[in-house]
Amino acid sequence: MIRTFVIKEAVLSEKAHQQMARGIYTFRVDNRSTKKEIASAIKKQFAVDVVSVNIIAQSPKKRRITGTRREVEITGAKKAIIKVKPGQTIAMLSPKAEGKKESKRQKAKEIKKPEEKSAAINKGLLSKIRGNKSTKEKGN
Repeated sequence: MIRTFVIKEAVLSEKAHQQMARGIYTFRVDNRSTKKEIASAIKKQFAVDVVSVNIIAQSPKKRRITGTRREVEITGAKKAIIKVKPGQTIAMLSPKAEGKKESKRQKAKEIKKPEEKSAAINKGLLSKIRGNKSTKEKGN
């Protein structure tokens, strides 16, 4: 089998993202591929050391199309769950760092200052009318 066609796509789900933080990656692979072929393809493509490869074969399922009497068969697939050496990651698939999210939140808090809010309150129509009355009263 040609090693370039072993890996079909990466599985990007919530569970897969949680596992990526621990160095476990999930891929859909060719149905005829073996664990050794998958490990060597991952090593060559992403330049990481593979510790273990687990395979899950998903069986094909039948689904009914609503509003018709037709049944469609959804083809089965083969998933490979790959664990890489500790400290190594696949940069293309790794989740973003949490530190960046915090910095955006901090920037948003810095933008909203209490002084700006009080200035914004004084810009309304009623504040201008009241402001004019208060200046007239002071002048009299």
